[in-house]
Amino acid sequence: MKLKADSESVLAPHLSVACGLLMGGADAIPGVSGGTIALIIGVYDRFIGGLSTMVRAPLLLRTAEGRGQIVRALQFLIPLAVGLLTAYYLATKLLIGPTDEPGVMRRPDTAPICYAFFFGLVLLSLREPWKHIENRTPWHYGIAAAGCVAAAIFVGLPHTGVEPARWMLVLGGAGAIAVMLLPGVSGSLFLVIIGQYATVAGAVHDREIGTLLVFMLGMGIGVMSFVPLLRLLLDRYNDLTMAALTGLMAGSLRALWPWKSGYDPKEAAMINQGIGDDFVLPLVAFVAGGAVVWLLTRLERRIQGQNAKSRS
Repeated sequence: MKLKADSESVLAPHLSVACGLLMGGADAIPGVSGGTIALIIGVYDRFIGGLSTMVRAPLLLRTAEGRGQIVRALQFLIPLAVGLLTAYYLATKLLIGPTDEPGVMRRPDTAPICYAFFFGLVLLSLREPWKHIENRTPWHYGIAAAGCVAAAIFVGLPHTGVEPARWMLVLGGAGAIAVMLLPGVSGSLFLVIIGQYATVAGAVHDREIGTLLVFMLGMGIGVMSFVPLLRLLLDRYNDLTMAALTGLMAGSLRALWPWKSGYDPKEAAMINQGIGDDFVLPLVAFVAGGAVVWLLTRLERRIQGQNAKSRS
């Protein structure tokens, strides 16, 4: 995986917006990672590379080549951000919904179908990071297993419903963005666990600018501190990092099991249960999730073809 080449080639704005829409919709859902979607559609390295470029922007501004890298990064990141924020707003409204009007992922009659769809999507996409490992050894299998266990433990942590102090949103923002950048680990679920999901999602729909600015400050701190480390791992230890990300994705399936004791993360922990009586529609949704992986794979090939043309 060549971060530099991918991050510096130009991607059409409409494709960047489309990638953002997919990632933003995923980031809005507790248990689904926008990083997973980026990895599936083949823009994960470009995404991390672009963020890394912006982190180093003060140094890159000194040279013409560096300024060119910044421009190319912004040509990808700005349309991506437009799509991501749009999808996040719409998805939280449709899937999660306000307190008095639960969305489809909080209603017992529709939630199993939604979770089954995402379960199928993530399960069938496990091969995406794994196929980037050139030489598989027992080390890679062991690291994947460790990542799987770590993610499964993380998604099973107890939730807190205590309203956070505003200053704590800085810590929440930093932690959430760091988690969001990892495929298989949900930033929204992280916010649920620390009791900030309802606060942040409510601030988006209620236009509480002060709350959002504090949270965004934390996100900025998280990007500045975590992205260079992640870039280093992808550059120097790509195979081991891909093995870990595969494990993280596998472990996150625990959060996406369709049948739970409840479906409102703002009220109580959602405990997995056995398969319910009505399993036909969830099964159809599971197959549909797999079909989406197939479509995203075709989109990845189109992006790669466009990259090849831009470099030739």
